[in-house]
Amino acid sequence: MTPTSPSSREVSRLNSLLISSGTALLWITLCSLLLADNSPTAIIFFDINTELLPYPLTLQNLMWLVFFIGIGELYYRYQQVSESKQAIHSGYLSEDPTIFYTINDIVTIRQRIYRHNNLLAQLLNTLTIRYQASSKSVEQTHQMLNSQLELLQFRLDVDYNMIRYIIWLIPTLGFIGTVIGIALALNAAGIPGAAERPDFVSTLTAKLAVAFYTTLVALMMSTLLVYLMHLVQGAEERMIQRCGDYCLNHFINKLMS
Repeated sequence: MTPTSPSSREVSRLNSLLISSGTALLWITLCSLLLADNSPTAIIFFDINTELLPYPLTLQNLMWLVFFIGIGELYYRYQQVSESKQAIHSGYLSEDPTIFYTINDIVTIRQRIYRHNNLLAQLLNTLTIRYQASSKSVEQTHQMLNSQLELLQFRLDVDYNMIRYIIWLIPTLGFIGTVIGIALALNAAGIPGAAERPDFVSTLTAKLAVAFYTTLVALMMSTLLVYLMHLVQGAEERMIQRCGDYCLNHFINKLMS
């Protein structure tokens, strides 16, 4: 496994943000070029040629950008799950039930995990330090494991604040688009003589339809993000539990006090 430092992890997260933003811009550009201006798909998903807002500065495109940023954040978190899953099979600890650890073995374990920064390595690093500092107390080391698992669960909940905000932001942008569209439609209806035009009803309903498309697209995006968030967060929670079980079964239960 490649050694990972906290600074490189932040760089990786920044790269994920930049890639997701670039992907969003590429997606918007390609769809703008490939879709006909008056096609239902172009109007509903990108607000092309509807005169609601000047293209490409439309709320739909802004929602696409925020949506892809959310996807990038979830992909980054899924990568952390995959990294921790690989760490469990990296041989940090012996899974032989007949092998027990002495204080000299602790030094070897610390050397093995020294340059790694995944979840399992962090847990083992904390537990080995606690074991050495507590004069080989298995009970205190076990208490430290429980405390660390609770802390990881709390930190995991905090780490998803950005995703929750994105999931809230997208429908909000959709509602803003609806309000703007309704306001513009009412303004058009209030023009003197507008009601006497033969196409008044069709024009007004078309403007109102476009106004509600922003909310429709926003709800679709947020629904998908909520589903993916629950999948990734559930995987992270299971990984924390799995790392805790690994440390308990293959480290704490094998310590010689």
